[in-house]
Amino acid sequence: LLQLLKDQSDSVVLLTVQVLSRISLPQIVPDGSISRDSPRDEAQFEMVIKSILALFNNDRNLLETRGSLIVRRLCVLLNAKSVYLVMADIISSYNVSPNSDDSFTLEFVATMVQTLNLILLTASELHNLRQLLQESFSRDTPADDTNATAVVSRSSSYRRGSGKYYAKNEGARVFASLFHCWSNNPVSTFSICLLARAYDLAFALVKKFSELEITVGFLMQIDKLVHLIESPIFVHTRLQLLDAEAPYHTYLLKSLYGLLMLLPQSDAFHALNDRLTSICNLRDNLGIRPSITASPSTGVIKNEESSIYESGLHALDLLDRFDEVMSLHRQERTAIQQKSILPKEKGHVVHTSRPGP
Repeated sequence: LLQLLKDQSDSVVLLTVQVLSRISLPQIVPDGSISRDSPRDEAQFEMVIKSILALFNNDRNLLETRGSLIVRRLCVLLNAKSVYLVMADIISSYNVSPNSDDSFTLEFVATMVQTLNLILLTASELHNLRQLLQESFSRDTPADDTNATAVVSRSSSYRRGSGKYYAKNEGARVFASLFHCWSNNPVSTFSICLLARAYDLAFALVKKFSELEITVGFLMQIDKLVHLIESPIFVHTRLQLLDAEAPYHTYLLKSLYGLLMLLPQSDAFHALNDRLTSICNLRDNLGIRPSITASPSTGVIKNEESSIYESGLHALDLLDRFDEVMSLHRQERTAIQQKSILPKEKGHVVHTSRPGP
């Protein structure tokens, strides 16, 4: 059945996804249709998602050509939030047993995160999930202090000493779960912070980008993100640039200027620079002085002062998770480079004897 996802016909692929979705819903719906609110068999649901991800892992061309179509269709037939949470949990499982056949390589995880993030930011099917993330840390979002939800990933649980994130609302829980997985792709991690309006966390991430290996692929992702910032998806971010007196404004402005400093001279650079220049001119015309103390130059965040603290999350824990994952990626790249060098050294024969007369 999974092999039908490789069919050249979109109709065949969509019908196959519908059958796979039906497998996750064991209870028969009276009219035979699939409802996103129908009860799921969690084991079956996870098996279907894991099989699809394994197929993407083994066939990168399928991921590039049909990945978006398949994921978007899954989100229509099933609950988009559940699909993303299960996918994020599964593709992060490399931490559990890196030598297992069921694990994914870090390179695939980073690519998959980039794909899922682009779908999250652009697909109309995920509008509700985007809205949930945008309201994650809003002061208007009700929090249940007495019943905080523990968010634990199978791959690596986190809160210092306790191994968990504790979220006080559903949006924060989803953000923490996605951040845990999205940390495998720096630009995707930054974009989800912008989407959730966690601008202080976004600024702290930008400061950490200087410690990463800046590749062409990394710059291309930033270029694409800048163009997305100019799209309707980030209209709330652009409008919040007008709130020059708001506490988060300095963090937001510095985060976007951080992207600007990373970009080479290009169309994306000039587009973002023009927008930021107009905002700075607005602040000057209004006579508003920037709050230096609100955004320390080191990018260090105090948990109690972070925008996500009231939701039950700790910014330092999330940043530690990001550092941990980036360290794993550096180790894997080093191991791959060493493996590519060793065969050459073994194949190189050194002649130490003197040639005969």
